Amino acid sequence: MELDPQNVEFNRAAEIALETQHPLFLTGKAGTGKTTFLKYLRSVSDKNIAVAAPSGIAAVNAGGVTLHSLFQIQPSVYPPNDARLRRRAPRGATDRSTIFDHFRYSNEKRKLLQELDLLVIDEISMVRCDLLDVVDKLLRTFGGGNRGYPFGGKQVLFIGDPFQLPPVARDDDWSLLEPHYPTPHFFSAEAFLEADPEIIELQRIYRQSDQVFIDLLNRIRSNEVLDADLGMLNARLAPPGFDLTGGQYVYLGTHNRLVDRINERELGRLAGPERTYPAYVEGRFPAREYPNEHLLRLRKGAQVMFIRNDPSGEKEFYNGKVGTLEGLEDDRLVVVVDRDREIVVRPETWEKIEYRWDEEEERVEEKVVGRFVQFPIKLAWAITVHKSQGMTFERVLADLSGAFAPGQVYVALSRCTSLQGLLLASPLPRQAIISDPSVMEFVAGK
Repeated sequence: MELDPQNVEFNRAAEIALETQHPLFLTGKAGTGKTTFLKYLRSVSDKNIAVAAPSGIAAVNAGGVTLHSLFQIQPSVYPPNDARLRRRAPRGATDRSTIFDHFRYSNEKRKLLQELDLLVIDEISMVRCDLLDVVDKLLRTFGGGNRGYPFGGKQVLFIGDPFQLPPVARDDDWSLLEPHYPTPHFFSAEAFLEADPEIIELQRIYRQSDQVFIDLLNRIRSNEVLDADLGMLNARLAPPGFDLTGGQYVYLGTHNRLVDRINERELGRLAGPERTYPAYVEGRFPAREYPNEHLLRLRKGAQVMFIRNDPSGEKEFYNGKVGTLEGLEDDRLVVVVDRDREIVVRPETWEKIEYRWDEEEERVEEKVVGRFVQFPIKLAWAITVHKSQGMTFERVLADLSGAFAPGQVYVALSRCTSLQGLLLASPLPRQAIISDPSVMEFVAGK
């Protein structure tokens, strides 16, 4: 991959990540190339890099690991004064436990953390503040001795859009964290504030080319929606009884059960036998991190989407490309896209990796510990907004009547490549467009 000399922000971010030790927060609106930047960085850097993400599926998609697995952090709530994070117990304390008791790292794990040059945290918007501070304390303690510096002096690259999906902070968890943090977001973490990363926002949008639609999405993102914007969107209302199957529209909804019900219903309407394709799973690959169905149920005529970009470089398909399944054989499928173009689809492999220190090569290496082999397609009459993050669709039927989280409306609408390809299942009221005031304040002050 070659750099685009006109993409100034991308090139500046690459310079910082490759040639300096400075912390960096790389952000940008949907479709500006954040994922592309990560792929580029990994392909050209000779630094010891570890890539981590807040969830298993996000980690697999990024070609990395979860933050929890990299640092062996148990899912929990970690207030800054938590006894599990202290280096020594105060005199007279009944509980004498320390960070060394709760994080019993092997010599190999310690060596890995000591030799790490660059930690990349993808999908940073979904990382909760306390988790980021735990990572900071662990790197200060086990990362090689620079305890006086954020993240033990390691370079950290944060990638993500704070306007997209937020961290999970249940009421009982937040009640423990609220005395210590102004918000649950990553930018409220003490370590992030102390690191004071350079912030670069990618500007060039690759997903959409219609400037009117781009401007509309930008105003939704920043909660500056005009009456004319709502009018433009609500003019895209789907007609009563709209048939999803007529034009390869993907229903984007907010609830898993409804999405599953739609896919099940539409699959059942098709004539012909149903075939089930079991995935092949090898080694350690937890079920919660499977990138696709373990048992993929398909029928001829099914609307399907690709869930990966074309690995061949031919760009025959991309993550979110929709087509119709026309051929089902044991070892291959045939998907028709763009009305008459056939794509032969074969099973692909997703790898579950772990980072280890290679003494011989004196490098951090990616060790494959598990594999998941399955066709890179899934039923595509419907998908949740949450699972659509990172995907691109040409036609969307967005049902945002149940939107409840900040950023959901923006994520849903920005999946679509054009306003002409967008339909709404119901009128979109202004109050459904929710932006988190703390995110607005953070962005305004950066």
